Amino acid sequence: MKRALLIAVGTLLSPAPALAQSTPGSEPTAPAQARLDPDAPPPTVHVVDDPEPKTPLVPRAADVLGSHVLLGAAVGPAWSLGQFASNRSSDVGTGFGFRADVGFGVSRSVVLGAWGSLAGYTDGTRCADEEHCSGRAFSVGPFVRYHLSQGLRFDPWLTLGGGYRRLTFDDTAGGRQKFSGIEWLHFELGADYYVFSGLGVGPYASLGLSSYTKRPSGSGEATVNTELSTGLRFLFDLPGR
Repeated sequence: MKRALLIAVGTLLSPAPALAQSTPGSEPTAPAQARLDPDAPPPTVHVVDDPEPKTPLVPRAADVLGSHVLLGAAVGPAWSLGQFASNRSSDVGTGFGFRADVGFGVSRSVVLGAWGSLAGYTDGTRCADEEHCSGRAFSVGPFVRYHLSQGLRFDPWLTLGGGYRRLTFDDTAGGRQKFSGIEWLHFELGADYYVFSGLGVGPYASLGLSSYTKRPSGSGEATVNTELSTGLRFLFDLPGR
């Protein structure tokens, strides 16, 4: 009896063996790296670096305008509207004009150059009873032209410029009237269709606003004269597309 009692007391006083399981409510011990980095994923999670594929780069259209020399020539009807001066109406008839321009491409969409036009007018109301009554107009000046497309066979554009304008016509008394001044707005719209690499053709329309600073005596004060024209334009592109 005493022996059994001693064995029981010795068992209670001896250290308990380490348990394989953790006590309830306690967390398993984390690796040292996880304890140092609070943002590290749990040991059982494997992070795979799977970035999204990059968007492929779309190359720009080829520059078919920069450093090119462009020569244009156009023909078509022309109309002079409004007044040459406050006491002189623009009563010449429908005219026929020739236009030319030369430009140099300074970028993939911009051309700088010069333009000129010649127009002849006949059969106006002022010339109804005259056998040799006619008018002639000459204009010249610089321009900047912007092309709206790149690398296409069809190439629309718009032009803005100004220049000098001179108009002469015969009056009913057989004399010659001369007007000259500034064409302070020269605006054109058009499009070129490239038939070949160096040849284009297409329509155009132009608007010119002028004020004649030099006028015949008795013609009154300077006013705004409007010039409209339209027609077909041919383009020569060097060295071509």
